[in-house]
Amino acid sequence: MKDKILYQRRTDGDYKGYTEDSFYFNSTEQLWCWKQTSTEKIFKAKTIDELRQIKENNFIGKGNYEHKNDASLEKGHTSTEQFAKLTNIGSKEYVSMLLKRANEPLKNYDKRAEGRKKKGLFFTKCLNQSKIEFEQIIYKRKVWVFKNITTEKIKIFKSLWQKN
Repeated sequence: MKDKILYQRRTDGDYKGYTEDSFYFNSTEQLWCWKQTSTEKIFKAKTIDELRQIKENNFIGKGNYEHKNDASLEKGHTSTEQFAKLTNIGSKEYVSMLLKRANEPLKNYDKRAEGRKKKGLFFTKCLNQSKIEFEQIIYKRKVWVFKNITTEKIKIFKSLWQKN
């Protein structure tokens, strides 16, 4: 694959080539380089292909996505995202919001928000009657998790939630 090099004139008079992948050739070290702008780190390799491999293996699509958090929860813990999928009650944000509303003190709510608080309390009541345990843990940030969920517990929860 032929790499198209775009030229940019430097102030010292030397030419510095950049590829479409934002790679450039460092003539003093005789290496191809790539500067990761988010960390200001410069990665170096002898060939463009080696540098492309470094970039693809370590940086493209490797951000701090939530699926990484879910995969590394303790055994027996279920994330809000997984719980939402199992119960079909809404998104992971909706599940987290219900738990937050149920567990915040009533003084944090004004008269207009009492219905929201009641909805959260109903949610936790359904969880308790289904014998589904939940807690808030600190895992890189505060997250809600559910403990030891079974298909039977999910069925009970769904039937209770439908009565809403």
